[in-house]
Amino acid sequence: MPTSALEHAACLLLPEVQEAASTSAPARVCVIDLGTNSFHAVIVDAHPNGTFRVVDRMKEMVRLGQRGLLSGVLPEAAMERGMKALQRIHILASGWGVQEYLAFATSAIREARNGGAFIERVREEIGIRIRAISGSQEARLIYEGVRRAVDMPVPTLIVDIGGGSVEFIVSTREGVPFATSLKLGAARMTEQFVTTDPMSPDEQAALRAHYRQELKPVIAAARAHDVEMVVGSSGTAKSLARVCINRHGDASRSVFQQDVDAEPFRQTMTRIIGADKEARGRMSGIGPKRVDQIGAGAVLMDTLLQDLPVQRLRISSHALREGMVVYFIEENYKRLRRLAPFADVRRRSVYEIAFRFKWEEAHCEHVAGLALTLYDAIRPLLNGPRVDRELLEYAALLHDVGYHINHSEHHIHSRYLIENADVRGFQPEEVAIMANVARYHRNEHPTAKDPTYQRLTAAQQRRVCELASILRIAEGLDRSHFQNVVALRTRLDGEQLAVIIETQGDPQLEQWGGMKDRGLFEKTFGRELRVQPGDIVVRHVADAPQASVPFEYQPQE
Repeated sequence: MPTSALEHAACLLLPEVQEAASTSAPARVCVIDLGTNSFHAVIVDAHPNGTFRVVDRMKEMVRLGQRGLLSGVLPEAAMERGMKALQRIHILASGWGVQEYLAFATSAIREARNGGAFIERVREEIGIRIRAISGSQEARLIYEGVRRAVDMPVPTLIVDIGGGSVEFIVSTREGVPFATSLKLGAARMTEQFVTTDPMSPDEQAALRAHYRQELKPVIAAARAHDVEMVVGSSGTAKSLARVCINRHGDASRSVFQQDVDAEPFRQTMTRIIGADKEARGRMSGIGPKRVDQIGAGAVLMDTLLQDLPVQRLRISSHALREGMVVYFIEENYKRLRRLAPFADVRRRSVYEIAFRFKWEEAHCEHVAGLALTLYDAIRPLLNGPRVDRELLEYAALLHDVGYHINHSEHHIHSRYLIENADVRGFQPEEVAIMANVARYHRNEHPTAKDPTYQRLTAAQQRRVCELASILRIAEGLDRSHFQNVVALRTRLDGEQLAVIIETQGDPQLEQWGGMKDRGLFEKTFGRELRVQPGDIVVRHVADAPQASVPFEYQPQE
């Protein structure tokens, strides 16, 4: 306890967030493509300038649509495989410190009558939100991924063979004049047309006839735009190309680094279509989990090349997943640029939550600056550890996020959101203190009737009361929400805390606001609070303790 008066002053010059350099603090994102055959996850560092760096990849063959595409129901066993795969992906992503997830479901889930139930189960048990996208959205995302990996100087047909659907995109120098998604996936066509091994001539003919009927708009669009090249962007296309290159190309080079001539590729398709399962399994390039369906994909590619005057093919290393990363960056461009300066995981996490719930940025940052100034002024009275200064700042930044749910009880909702928004880098007790400080920034004082507050220890409750009392005053000092207070001077003695405020305009509202919620402060610290306007003389301090308060009071002799 101070035996003589302590004086403190600060000028509240909050610095603007600087524009982020391309290499500063990217967002770490886990993108998950929930396909009919496999779940693909890619973990990337996404930068606000549109670039991204792949950190890790994971692929799980789940065969979610196995024996369910024609019935329109996901089998229970397939859903169990999907759940286990997503649990492993979540473990991997957590280990990498992933900050956000973007999960898109394609053909099998979007068509299944119980697809919604699977999505809900994943959200409840794993915490990953899955969005089912349409075929046209899938095609657009595939294009965005492919065009960042493959140079397409001539009109090109992009073909992405999935398990349930196939996406066809015509790309020209002018853009994308044609894009569609057709229910021609390798798993679906195998389930519908193939019963023999190897595929019988009659089954081949029936499958090829079905393809030709469904592909009429694709062929017409490709011819109308003088398509000269085909780009395959799926695992099926990659496997087919690898078999061809191992026999006719340069096997020492990656499949992504060389063109494939159309004629030897068609010869390879004929070889694959005519082989039985055992023979296909011996072909280098076809994985054991793709052996059963690769024949249907081969018939599709062979039919396309029969009907189009295309002389070469390329395989893209990028597809839907990379397109999803591009989508994430574009959708979150402004937020990524604002978050880029924050390399510290705790501060970044707090700002992520603030942006997510559409905070009133200028008000909350100003209140945080006021709160820190008051904290420094009464530091001798505080019983908590030094980390409480940081927790007070973050509680101040987030104290109004509850407005996202409801206005009149926003303080209650703020606590709930902070407790449940996955703030990273904090210990559970730190989250609890921040949440309760935000909860009690207005209205009633903490009481035994509040079970959430009562779960805290006596020491933690004392810390909440100290910090919340400071936040109440700071909130009142920006009652107008116009950042009217530009400087503070405080005088602390054994009887009171006197706060002198200098304002840009009329000070009455801020003076009233600061005094209105003084009850918790006076009860907690046993000192009277007095707020009044005045003029403040400050001198610059080069090594100020925090950037938001870079001045201190120079007492007059």
